[in-house]
Amino acid sequence: MQKKIIIDTDPAMGTKGGDPEDCFAIMMALNSPELEVVGITTVQGNVPVERGYSNAAYLLNEFNREIPLKAGPSHTFDEERNKERIWLSQREDMEQLTPLLKPEKAKDDAASFIYEKCKQNSGEIELVTIGPLTNIAIALSNYPDLKDHIPKITMMAGAAKTPGNITPSAEFNVWADPEAADVVFTSGIPIVMIPLDVCHQTRMSREELISIGDNPHPFCQFIKEAVDPWINIRTDLISDEGLHLYDSLAMASVISPNLLTYKSAYVRTETAGLLTAGETVCEFNESIMGKILKQKFNAEVALELDVVRFNQLFQERVTGYLRSLKS
Repeated sequence: MQKKIIIDTDPAMGTKGGDPEDCFAIMMALNSPELEVVGITTVQGNVPVERGYSNAAYLLNEFNREIPLKAGPSHTFDEERNKERIWLSQREDMEQLTPLLKPEKAKDDAASFIYEKCKQNSGEIELVTIGPLTNIAIALSNYPDLKDHIPKITMMAGAAKTPGNITPSAEFNVWADPEAADVVFTSGIPIVMIPLDVCHQTRMSREELISIGDNPHPFCQFIKEAVDPWINIRTDLISDEGLHLYDSLAMASVISPNLLTYKSAYVRTETAGLLTAGETVCEFNESIMGKILKQKFNAEVALELDVVRFNQLFQERVTGYLRSLKS
Protein backbone atom coordinates (compact mmCIF):
# COMPACT_ATOMS: atom_id res chain seq x y z
CA MET A 1 0.00 0.00 0.00
CA GLN A 2 1.41 3.39 -1.00
CA LYS A 3 2.09 5.99 1.65
CA LYS A 4 0.42 9.31 0.83
CA ILE A 5 2.58 12.39 1.38
CA ILE A 6 2.61 16.14 0.85
CA ILE A 7 6.08 17.57 0.30
CA ASP A 8 6.71 21.05 1.69
CA THR A 9 9.90 22.34 0.13
CA ASP A 10 12.10 25.26 -0.95
CA PRO A 11 13.57 23.84 -4.17
CA ALA A 12 16.41 25.86 -5.68
CA MET A 13 17.51 23.68 -8.60
CA GLY A 14 16.86 26.14 -11.40
CA THR A 15 18.06 29.21 -9.52
CA LYS A 16 21.81 29.69 -9.84
CA GLY A 17 23.55 29.82 -6.47
CA GLY A 18 20.74 28.06 -4.59
CA ASP A 19 21.09 24.68 -2.90
CA PRO A 20 19.78 22.17 -5.48
CA GLU A 21 19.34 19.25 -3.12
CA ASP A 22 15.58 19.56 -2.47
CA CYS A 23 14.99 18.58 -6.09
CA PHE A 24 16.98 15.38 -5.67
CA ALA A 25 14.65 14.54 -2.76
CA ILE A 26 11.59 15.26 -4.90
CA MET A 27 13.03 13.09 -7.69
CA MET A 28 13.50 10.29 -5.17
CA ALA A 29 9.87 10.58 -4.11
CA LEU A 30 8.58 10.62 -7.70
CA ASN A 31 10.66 7.53 -8.51
CA SER A 32 9.52 5.57 -5.43
CA PRO A 33 6.55 3.21 -5.85
CA GLU A 34 6.18 3.18 -2.06
CA LEU A 35 4.98 6.80 -2.13
CA GLU A 36 2.03 8.68 -3.57
CA VAL A 37 2.81 12.38 -3.75
CA VAL A 38 -0.59 14.03 -3.41
CA GLY A 39 0.75 17.58 -3.41
CA ILE A 40 3.79 19.82 -3.26
CA THR A 41 3.85 23.15 -1.43
CA THR A 42 6.68 25.64 -1.67
CA VAL A 43 8.05 27.73 1.17
CA GLN A 44 10.51 30.57 1.30
CA GLY A 45 13.99 29.44 2.26
CA ASN A 46 16.83 28.50 -0.06
CA VAL A 47 15.30 30.87 -2.61
CA PRO A 48 12.37 33.32 -2.64
CA VAL A 49 9.12 31.38 -2.65
CA GLU A 50 8.11 32.24 -6.23
CA ARG A 51 11.44 30.90 -7.48
CA GLY A 52 10.95 27.68 -5.55
CA TYR A 53 7.46 27.43 -7.04
CA SER A 54 8.89 27.91 -10.54
CA ASN A 55 11.60 25.30 -9.99
CA ALA A 56 9.10 22.75 -8.65
CA ALA A 57 6.79 23.40 -11.63
CA TYR A 58 9.68 22.81 -14.02
CA LEU A 59 10.58 19.54 -12.31
CA LEU A 60 7.01 18.25 -12.40
CA ASN A 61 6.82 19.12 -16.09
CA GLU A 62 10.05 17.22 -16.78
CA PHE A 63 8.63 14.18 -14.96
CA ASN A 64 5.29 14.61 -16.76
CA ARG A 65 3.44 14.48 -13.46
CA GLU A 66 0.19 16.29 -12.72
CA ILE A 67 0.56 16.90 -9.00
CA PRO A 68 -1.06 19.91 -7.28
CA LEU A 69 1.51 22.63 -6.62
CA LYS A 70 0.81 25.50 -4.22
CA ALA A 71 2.92 28.35 -2.88
CA GLY A 72 3.19 29.85 0.58
CA PRO A 73 3.83 33.50 1.50
CA SER A 74 7.03 35.48 1.02
CA HIS A 75 7.47 36.14 4.73
CA THR A 76 8.13 34.34 8.00
CA PHE A 77 5.48 33.25 10.50
CA ASP A 78 6.27 36.03 12.98
CA GLU A 79 6.15 39.66 11.87
CA GLU A 80 9.12 40.69 14.01
CA ARG A 81 11.25 37.84 12.69
CA ASN A 82 10.35 38.84 9.15
CA LYS A 83 12.12 42.16 9.68
CA GLU A 84 15.35 40.21 10.26
CA ARG A 85 14.81 37.68 7.49
CA ILE A 86 13.21 39.90 4.84
CA TRP A 87 16.32 39.59 2.67
CA LEU A 88 15.32 35.96 2.06
CA SER A 89 12.52 37.24 -0.19
CA GLN A 90 14.58 39.97 -1.87
CA ARG A 91 17.29 38.02 -3.70
CA GLU A 92 16.17 39.09 -7.14
CA ASP A 93 19.70 39.22 -8.53
CA MET A 94 19.93 35.41 -8.57
CA GLU A 95 19.97 34.17 -12.16
CA GLN A 96 16.92 32.02 -12.97
CA LEU A 97 17.29 29.04 -15.32
CA THR A 98 13.67 27.88 -15.21
CA PRO A 99 10.79 30.06 -16.43
CA LEU A 100 9.82 32.40 -13.59
CA LEU A 101 6.15 31.80 -12.80
CA LYS A 102 3.88 33.85 -10.58
CA PRO A 103 1.92 31.61 -8.19
CA GLU A 104 -1.82 32.02 -8.53
CA LYS A 105 -3.33 34.09 -5.74
CA ALA A 106 -6.08 31.59 -5.10
CA LYS A 107 -7.98 30.59 -1.99
CA ASP A 108 -6.14 27.30 -1.82
CA ASP A 109 -2.66 28.57 -1.01
CA ALA A 110 -0.14 26.25 0.63
CA ALA A 111 -1.63 26.38 4.14
CA SER A 112 -5.25 25.95 3.08
CA PHE A 113 -4.30 23.26 0.56
CA ILE A 114 -2.52 21.28 3.29
CA TYR A 115 -5.53 21.61 5.57
CA GLU A 116 -8.18 20.69 3.01
CA LYS A 117 -6.23 17.75 1.63
CA CYS A 118 -5.40 16.35 5.06
CA LYS A 119 -8.95 16.84 6.34
CA GLN A 120 -10.43 15.10 3.30
CA ASN A 121 -8.04 12.19 3.83
CA SER A 122 -7.92 12.31 7.63
CA GLY A 123 -5.15 10.18 9.09
CA GLU A 124 -3.83 9.11 5.70
CA ILE A 125 -1.46 11.88 4.56
CA GLU A 126 1.95 12.42 6.13
CA LEU A 127 3.87 15.66 5.70
CA VAL A 128 7.48 15.62 4.56
CA THR A 129 9.04 19.01 5.23
CA ILE A 130 12.41 19.75 3.68
CA GLY A 131 12.44 23.52 4.07
CA PRO A 132 11.51 26.09 6.73
CA LEU A 133 8.28 25.29 8.57
CA THR A 134 6.39 28.50 7.75
CA ASN A 135 3.57 26.91 5.75
CA ILE A 136 2.91 24.24 8.36
CA ALA A 137 2.83 26.77 11.20
CA ILE A 138 0.41 28.99 9.30
CA ALA A 139 -1.82 26.00 8.56
CA LEU A 140 -1.82 24.98 12.23
CA SER A 141 -2.57 28.55 13.31
CA ASN A 142 -5.39 29.06 10.81
CA TYR A 143 -6.89 25.59 11.22
CA PRO A 144 -6.38 24.33 14.80
CA ASP A 145 -8.00 20.97 14.05
CA LEU A 146 -5.35 20.20 11.42
CA LYS A 147 -3.34 18.39 14.10
CA ASP A 148 -6.13 15.81 14.34
CA HIS A 149 -5.79 14.84 10.67
CA ILE A 150 -2.01 14.40 10.27
CA PRO A 151 -0.52 11.10 11.51
CA LYS A 152 3.12 12.17 11.22
CA ILE A 153 5.50 14.90 10.09
CA THR A 154 8.95 13.89 8.88
CA MET A 155 11.19 16.93 8.81
CA MET A 156 14.73 17.70 7.73
CA ALA A 157 15.38 20.13 10.53
CA GLY A 158 17.69 21.05 13.33
CA ALA A 159 20.77 19.68 15.01
CA ALA A 160 20.57 17.45 18.08
CA LYS A 161 24.13 16.94 19.32
CA THR A 162 26.14 18.64 16.61
CA PRO A 163 26.70 22.32 15.66
CA GLY A 164 24.45 24.12 13.23
CA ASN A 165 25.29 24.84 9.62
CA ILE A 166 24.07 28.45 9.28
CA THR A 167 25.22 29.56 12.75
CA PRO A 168 27.09 27.60 15.43
CA SER A 169 23.72 26.91 17.04
CA ALA A 170 21.21 26.59 14.23
CA GLU A 171 20.45 24.53 11.16
CA PHE A 172 19.15 26.58 8.22
CA ASN A 173 15.55 25.33 7.95
CA VAL A 174 14.85 26.12 11.60
CA TRP A 175 16.97 29.30 11.67
CA ALA A 176 15.00 30.71 8.71
CA ASP A 177 11.77 30.70 10.74
CA PRO A 178 12.29 29.67 14.40
CA GLU A 179 8.82 30.68 15.56
CA ALA A 180 7.23 28.53 12.88
CA ALA A 181 9.36 25.55 13.90
CA ASP A 182 8.34 25.90 17.53
CA VAL A 183 4.66 25.98 16.58
CA VAL A 184 5.14 22.67 14.78
CA PHE A 185 7.17 21.05 17.57
CA THR A 186 4.49 21.96 20.12
CA SER A 187 1.54 20.98 17.91
CA GLY A 188 1.10 17.49 19.31
CA ILE A 189 1.57 15.88 15.89
CA PRO A 190 4.04 12.96 15.99
CA ILE A 191 7.36 14.18 14.57
CA VAL A 192 10.33 12.41 13.06
CA MET A 193 13.29 14.79 13.01
CA ILE A 194 16.17 14.17 10.61
CA PRO A 195 18.90 16.47 11.98
CA LEU A 196 22.38 17.43 10.82
CA ASP A 197 23.76 14.67 13.05
CA VAL A 198 22.79 12.08 10.44
CA CYS A 199 22.60 14.35 7.39
CA HIS A 200 26.33 15.04 7.65
CA GLN A 201 26.96 11.31 7.26
CA THR A 202 25.68 11.52 3.69
CA ARG A 203 27.84 12.66 0.82
CA MET A 204 27.60 13.13 -2.91
CA SER A 205 31.04 13.92 -4.25
CA ARG A 206 31.85 16.78 -6.59
CA GLU A 207 32.86 14.21 -9.21
CA GLU A 208 29.54 12.37 -8.94
CA LEU A 209 27.62 15.64 -9.24
CA ILE A 210 29.58 16.70 -12.30
CA SER A 211 29.24 13.24 -13.87
CA ILE A 212 25.48 13.77 -14.22
CA GLY A 213 26.41 16.11 -17.06
CA ASP A 214 28.10 13.23 -18.91
CA ASN A 215 24.62 12.26 -20.06
CA PRO A 216 23.70 14.54 -23.01
CA HIS A 217 20.00 14.39 -22.10
CA PRO A 218 18.70 18.00 -21.78
CA PHE A 219 17.48 17.45 -18.21
CA CYS A 220 20.90 16.21 -17.12
CA GLN A 221 22.51 19.23 -18.78
CA PHE A 222 20.06 21.44 -16.91
CA ILE A 223 21.05 19.80 -13.61
CA LYS A 224 24.75 20.30 -14.36
CA GLU A 225 24.20 24.00 -15.09
CA ALA A 226 22.11 24.40 -11.94
CA VAL A 227 24.47 22.51 -9.64
CA ASP A 228 27.82 24.00 -10.70
CA PRO A 229 27.35 27.41 -8.99
CA TRP A 230 26.36 25.79 -5.70
CA ILE A 231 29.46 23.60 -5.73
CA ASN A 232 31.57 26.73 -6.18
CA ILE A 233 29.76 28.55 -3.36
CA ARG A 234 30.28 25.65 -0.95
CA THR A 235 33.95 25.47 -1.89
CA ASP A 236 34.42 29.20 -1.32
CA LEU A 237 32.56 29.30 2.00
CA ILE A 238 33.46 26.07 3.74
CA SER A 239 36.01 24.28 1.55
CA ASP A 240 33.52 21.47 1.02
CA GLU A 241 33.34 20.41 -2.60
CA GLY A 242 30.63 17.80 -2.28
CA LEU A 243 26.98 17.87 -1.32
CA HIS A 244 25.37 16.51 1.83
CA LEU A 245 22.07 14.89 0.93
CA TYR A 246 20.00 16.41 3.74
CA ASP A 247 16.59 16.41 2.09
CA SER A 248 17.08 13.15 0.23
CA LEU A 249 17.85 11.49 3.56
CA ALA A 250 14.59 12.79 5.02
CA MET A 251 12.73 11.39 2.01
CA ALA A 252 14.60 8.10 2.25
CA SER A 253 13.54 7.81 5.90
CA VAL A 254 9.90 7.94 4.79
CA ILE A 255 10.49 5.23 2.20
CA SER A 256 12.60 3.02 4.46
CA PRO A 257 12.42 4.07 8.14
CA ASN A 258 14.81 1.35 9.28
CA LEU A 259 17.69 3.09 7.50
CA LEU A 260 18.01 5.15 10.67
CA THR A 261 18.14 4.64 14.41
CA TYR A 262 16.06 7.07 16.47
CA LYS A 263 15.93 8.30 20.04
CA SER A 264 12.91 9.90 21.68
CA ALA A 265 13.32 13.53 22.76
CA TYR A 266 11.48 16.62 23.89
CA VAL A 267 12.38 19.24 21.27
CA ARG A 268 11.80 22.99 21.37
CA THR A 269 13.19 25.79 19.24
CA GLU A 270 15.06 28.76 20.68
CA THR A 271 13.25 31.91 19.59
CA ALA A 272 14.52 34.48 22.11
CA GLY A 273 18.27 33.96 22.06
CA LEU A 274 20.38 36.75 20.60
CA LEU A 275 23.10 34.31 19.53
CA THR A 276 21.12 31.08 19.46
CA ALA A 277 17.93 31.85 17.50
CA GLY A 278 16.86 28.73 15.64
CA GLU A 279 18.65 26.27 17.88
CA THR A 280 16.77 22.99 18.33
CA VAL A 281 17.13 22.08 21.98
CA CYS A 282 16.77 18.31 22.29
CA GLU A 283 16.12 16.97 25.78
CA PHE A 284 16.51 13.21 25.95
CA ASN A 285 15.77 13.36 29.69
CA GLU A 286 19.43 12.66 30.31
CA SER A 287 20.37 16.06 31.78
CA ILE A 288 19.76 16.84 35.44
CA MET A 289 16.69 18.95 34.64
CA GLY A 290 15.50 16.34 32.18
CA LYS A 291 15.64 13.64 34.83
CA ILE A 292 13.79 15.87 37.28
CA LEU A 293 11.09 17.17 34.92
CA LYS A 294 10.74 14.02 32.80
CA GLN A 295 9.27 16.03 29.94
CA LYS A 296 6.95 14.25 27.56
CA PHE A 297 8.75 13.39 24.33
CA ASN A 298 7.39 15.03 21.16
CA ALA A 299 9.84 13.77 18.52
CA GLU A 300 11.80 10.79 17.35
CA VAL A 301 15.26 12.13 16.55
CA ALA A 302 17.48 10.26 14.09
CA LEU A 303 21.01 9.80 15.44
CA GLU A 304 22.50 6.90 13.46
CA LEU A 305 22.39 6.02 9.75
CA ASP A 306 23.09 2.97 7.63
CA VAL A 307 25.12 4.92 5.08
CA VAL A 308 25.64 2.02 2.67
CA ARG A 309 21.91 1.26 2.37
CA PHE A 310 21.07 4.94 1.97
CA ASN A 311 23.63 5.32 -0.81
CA GLN A 312 22.15 2.32 -2.59
CA LEU A 313 18.66 3.81 -2.41
CA PHE A 314 19.83 7.23 -3.63
CA GLN A 315 21.74 5.71 -6.54
CA GLU A 316 18.77 3.54 -7.50
CA ARG A 317 16.13 6.28 -7.38
CA VAL A 318 18.12 9.39 -8.37
CA THR A 319 21.56 9.09 -9.98
CA GLY A 320 20.77 5.78 -11.67
CA TYR A 321 17.58 7.25 -13.06
CA LEU A 322 19.41 10.31 -14.41
CA ARG A 323 22.09 8.19 -16.07
CA SER A 324 19.40 6.06 -17.73
CA LEU A 325 17.67 8.97 -19.47
CA LYS A 326 17.89 8.79 -23.25
CA SER A 327 18.18 11.88 -25.45
